[in-house]
Amino acid sequence: MAALDAWMAALGGRRTAPATIAVMGDSNSEGTGAGHVTRRWQQMLQDQLRARYQPAGVPGAVISYICASPRTNPPLAGYPLTVSGTVSTASYGLGLRAAGFAEDQTLTFTAAATRVRLYGTKGPTVGRCSVRLDDSAEVVADGWRSGGVASGQLLWDSGPLQPGTHTLRVGRAASTTFDPGPVFPEGVLVHNGDEGAGIRVVDAARHGTQVGAFAGSQAWQTALAATKPSLLVMPWGANDVTAGTAADGFRASVEQVIASARAAGFDGSVLLVYMPRRASADPVAWAEYGQQLCAVAASDPGVAMLDLRSRIPDHGTALGVYADDVHYTARGQGWIADEIAAAITPGRGC
Repeated sequence: MAALDAWMAALGGRRTAPATIAVMGDSNSEGTGAGHVTRRWQQMLQDQLRARYQPAGVPGAVISYICASPRTNPPLAGYPLTVSGTVSTASYGLGLRAAGFAEDQTLTFTAAATRVRLYGTKGPTVGRCSVRLDDSAEVVADGWRSGGVASGQLLWDSGPLQPGTHTLRVGRAASTTFDPGPVFPEGVLVHNGDEGAGIRVVDAARHGTQVGAFAGSQAWQTALAATKPSLLVMPWGANDVTAGTAADGFRASVEQVIASARAAGFDGSVLLVYMPRRASADPVAWAEYGQQLCAVAASDPGVAMLDLRSRIPDHGTALGVYADDVHYTARGQGWIADEIAAAITPGRGC
């Protein structure tokens, strides 16, 4: 399918540059219902693609982006982040999921890595982050900048690391001079031998969100551009339809998100995913959403659409794939991963 040409080209070039997929969307993209972080569909999609296409000798990060404020409810077991103290949330960065704190709270990221990069939000009253890698001395990363707030900013880069498990502890530096001078770490991009090759899937989704929240925000675009994706996978709509968003308004927001990503430098392919209808969604309204997604794909040569509803039954069935009226069990997550992997595999298509 021509709409996926940019992604297919990146996949073909995976031996000399990473082929990266960014997953946007709501709780069904972030993985609510999966139980364990490795059983959400985006991780299983990464596993499937790596099993077939990963270059020899390139292990790849298990979680390519560890966000500072995951929103799945309940939390996913195995997520490589621990929190000390009460940390607030802020709508910055990938998935609009930054952490915020102004006292002695800390975040500790743990991963097998050969390089890690810490991203966060800067601004005129943002404080300084305290960064400690393993047992090394503190490094202070300044969050101050003039001219307004900017998200998706590189705060700290480890440089090359010895292979193995590393921990990154992020807090608020005692040297911060602003009062209260909060800091807003967004997350950590992790490489594990895949700095220059391989398959990566990056989590840019947020539990509970509607596409309009991303259409109306600029706080995620720079962070997305930093991941250099060649494919955006976007299963939107489950929260929009139950909130009563009109179908044409839903389409306008989807188009705005795509346009915003492109304005920030994204030049890859887009895959819109029409999901099975959640149990509480109006059937007529959900059908109209599907028609609008079809229309977006038909009008934009860089956008493809995958109709999962024609392949996976709607919510309410007794196949063990649904955790509740909207979320998927690990079994259901695996089914989604299977279908998306098939859709973006050369020679198969949507």
